[in-house]
Amino acid sequence: MNRAQKERFEQAGWKVGTASELLGLTEAEAALVEAKLMLGSVVRVLRVRKGLSQAALAKLMGSSQPRVAKLENRDPEVSLDLQMKAIFAASPGARRDFQGLINKWCGGGQGARPAVAAAGPRGRHPVHRAGSPPTSRRHVGGG
Repeated sequence: MNRAQKERFEQAGWKVGTASELLGLTEAEAALVEAKLMLGSVVRVLRVRKGLSQAALAKLMGSSQPRVAKLENRDPEVSLDLQMKAIFAASPGARRDFQGLINKWCGGGQGARPAVAAAGPRGRHPVHRAGSPPTSRRHVGGG
């Protein structure tokens, strides 16, 4: 919108601004909205680049074709974790790239380390982070 158009709208009583301004979003909220919109596009680009159909990507993700379509079409109900799952399924190297970004955010160090888990006997699941002593969760419930 050019300056003259903006002035005409304002003179007519319209409020003109960005979506963030009109919705009163914080900077962090606006960044999250922008990131989610970009991730929907990234999924489509990666899927097409890999020659995958939506159904094939859905199978790799353990999801459904309609969910992939919603994801690619920027449906606001699609979660960030589903978007990331789609990216990791479409491009296994994305996991390494994401870890590099985490390391960059952490100042070039090791960054956050992934949790390591193993299933124990009778459904007990000892859990520990790499580099820390193992702890175990108590099995709750009957059986």
